[in-house]
Amino acid sequence: MVPSSFRPAKRLFHPPPSLLISGDGLAVAVDALPAQLDPRLRARAEQGAAWVRERAAKGEQVLVVHHIDADGVTSGAIAATALERAGVTYRTLAVKSMDQVHQELVRESAKSGPEGSAQSALWFCDLGSTAYMQFPDAQRLVCDHHQLVRDGSEESFPHVNPLLDGLSGEELSGAGCAYLVAAALDARNLDLLPLALVGASADLQDRPRSAPAVLGRDGILLPPAGRTSGFHGANAALLAHGVATGLLSARTDLAFFGPQTRPLRKFLAFAEPAVPTATGSQRTAEAFLLSVGIPLEDGDGERPWSRLTADEQRAVRSALVERLVATGLAERADRLWRTVVTVVREPPGPLRELQECGTLLNGTARYGRPEVGLAVARGDRGAAYEEALGLLLDHRKHLANALDALARRGVREMTAIQWTHLEDDVLDTVVGIVCGMALDGLGLRRDLALIAFAWTPDGRTKVSSRSPHELQARGIDLATAMREAAAAFGGQGGGHKGAAGATIPRGCEAGFIAQVDRAVAAQLGVRLPGTPQPAPATTPARMRSGGPQTRLVL
Repeated sequence: MVPSSFRPAKRLFHPPPSLLISGDGLAVAVDALPAQLDPRLRARAEQGAAWVRERAAKGEQVLVVHHIDADGVTSGAIAATALERAGVTYRTLAVKSMDQVHQELVRESAKSGPEGSAQSALWFCDLGSTAYMQFPDAQRLVCDHHQLVRDGSEESFPHVNPLLDGLSGEELSGAGCAYLVAAALDARNLDLLPLALVGASADLQDRPRSAPAVLGRDGILLPPAGRTSGFHGANAALLAHGVATGLLSARTDLAFFGPQTRPLRKFLAFAEPAVPTATGSQRTAEAFLLSVGIPLEDGDGERPWSRLTADEQRAVRSALVERLVATGLAERADRLWRTVVTVVREPPGPLRELQECGTLLNGTARYGRPEVGLAVARGDRGAAYEEALGLLLDHRKHLANALDALARRGVREMTAIQWTHLEDDVLDTVVGIVCGMALDGLGLRRDLALIAFAWTPDGRTKVSSRSPHELQARGIDLATAMREAAAAFGGQGGGHKGAAGATIPRGCEAGFIAQVDRAVAAQLGVRLPGTPQPAPATTPARMRSGGPQTRLVL
């Protein structure tokens, strides 16, 4: 990949509200940093803002290095906009990882001036906490939330990562870290706050945590009272600030993907959790909706969930709960709900709701078009947006095909993990998405982490891993397991405790997977059998009703 540059968008993601109208009609200045923000994160954000001001004062150029997923795209867009507003010259570079190949790419891309005589400062977004030590001579700012490597110099430069202060990397995304710096830099950057939560949502940080449903009159289970979001910690503070300043709205609603864009039949057909006689296929969903008296179309064509009236939505929600109770599955009812967050100033469409926006952006940089995602995140609703819609269709088709391939190949079960090798049936840039979707939607074992291999274009092997929440509560640490196993074979890895990745030389998959199995078994306190490497039995991916797309969250 090569550094990309793009013209300033005609309209940023939102009109900049440096002055908002308060309830009494007076214009009041608003702090872009949430009042509830942990003071340690606030201090790190101020250090990052001072770094940007120093670059501006010295007239230095900045290379924004960001990851290719939606969190990386949104964090890169936040950084680019903040630099532009501060008068700092910048370029952007999207990378898959920070392995040795991409470290060299960063070094080459950072060269500036006549014949590369000078070096740009480096702002790392959604990565960098494992590779900062590889750039000791550069002016560095790291905004990351992945597990970090400490070498004693991690505090010698502005470094925004919640893990540095003993906080969770699941309560703030890379985009959230970048936003904190932008917010501390200039109050005008408040308008970038929605991007921070798009990135967090794309990294699954908004998924509701367990909470009991409420038993209402007549024994009917109702949505949990008082549960406002799966966001917690700094993300919760950002959401509250976004709602208070009128940038975001949040409400408890159905947890199904696609309230803005999916026709009702698909909205219910691919719903999770499954509701007998209501979900699982478009035909079943249609019969259910008609039985509740919900018209499937209006004057604008097939209706999405967002175009139903409040009374119609209430009727559907009640009917879904009643079906679960009637079929003895009342325990699933609390999984019907999530907090749906929408961007107030975005018109109806794929950018209005956080999860759908993240999916659109995931379909850009992961397929080699980071400049498209950056432009859309920064407000382009013209050519870049139209191209992003086309890329989204391709993204959906590729994921569906990859899930079919995984279902055909099956998984091999070991002591503490289950794994599959998709070879060239999936792009290495999206194997992690497929891994997570398969773990949730193909009926795989929930007591084993899932590891998936895919070939890379340069002859290596990409590895992605995902852990069920049940194992995260038991102490699994996939980031450490992947990093140490990859290092043993000359590769590199890292990530989060519940989701991590690695790149390794092709041909060492067997030894790598055996080492990861041993490491995860030790973390979980699972006893390994006496043989060095168990002989795994091939197990076909067990499907729930509805086929391999049952959990196709697109």
